[in-house]
Amino acid sequence: MLEDPVDGKIRAPEFQGITAWLNSKPLTMGGLKGKVVLVDFWTYTCINCIRTLPHVKGWHEKYAKKGLVVIGVHSPEFGFEKDVANVSAAVKEAGIRYPVAVDSDMRTWQAYDNRYWPAKYLIDREGNLSYVSFGEGSYDKTEMAIQSLLGMKPKAAKQKPPAYMFDQSPETYAGFSKSYGLGSGLACDAKGCNVYIDPGEHALNTIYPHGRWVQESECLELQEAPGKLAYRFNAREANMVMAPVKGAVKAEVFIGGKRSAALKIDRPKLYNVFTDGKYGERELEVVFNGPVRVYAYTFG
Repeated sequence: MLEDPVDGKIRAPEFQGITAWLNSKPLTMGGLKGKVVLVDFWTYTCINCIRTLPHVKGWHEKYAKKGLVVIGVHSPEFGFEKDVANVSAAVKEAGIRYPVAVDSDMRTWQAYDNRYWPAKYLIDREGNLSYVSFGEGSYDKTEMAIQSLLGMKPKAAKQKPPAYMFDQSPETYAGFSKSYGLGSGLACDAKGCNVYIDPGEHALNTIYPHGRWVQESECLELQEAPGKLAYRFNAREANMVMAPVKGAVKAEVFIGGKRSAALKIDRPKLYNVFTDGKYGERELEVVFNGPVRVYAYTFG
């Protein structure tokens, strides 16, 4: 947890249990004294983190020469996000140039007593906590807090708040550890009792597998192709966190029964499966031609 107050202020903890440092040699909070530090807790398949990244990268570009050090602490949600090679590829793909601490064992996350992705902790030149922001939004307030600690006159461009509808579909997990239940029934055959049968009619915000799937703690794993997942949602866009079991897997995306896209699932990451500027309710089906793991659905 955050260290005890010093002179009435809360000292930021040191980085702990870091598996690897990307874009930098190892850093310490003690060694950064005299700098303003922005610690950004994130993970590379988190859609909220992905939408926040342009702002974090922008602050790094604007204020690094003025004394700001941005450090992304990558604390994983799924097992494959502990792999340094996966994180390194994601950092490169996202164009992140500031230091990233790979917190695979969640020890720095625990030291900060953090609970959210993304979470931003702004630390002053003496190493004390000055400002905290959780989730998306508040970009203008965060930037003005940065400017203030750098000794600048606070002034930030007004940012539009993230577009969110009250009935937007929530993040939905496929694994049994966080699942609220699947919509399909199970049947048995000569190979076992892991054949899911899609009933054809779908309630909102529920995953409907069809085919030979196994529900693991973190994911649904397709054991034998072809296999299908159906999901009825309210949003402008839909994303799925997926990974191939062996080699690359091809998939077809259907919206309202009409084929809308083809996907190549070749590494563990978040894949956009549908985007439309118009908000609304839609029926999504994804058909897979090979073994795949599906971890979560996210929406925007």
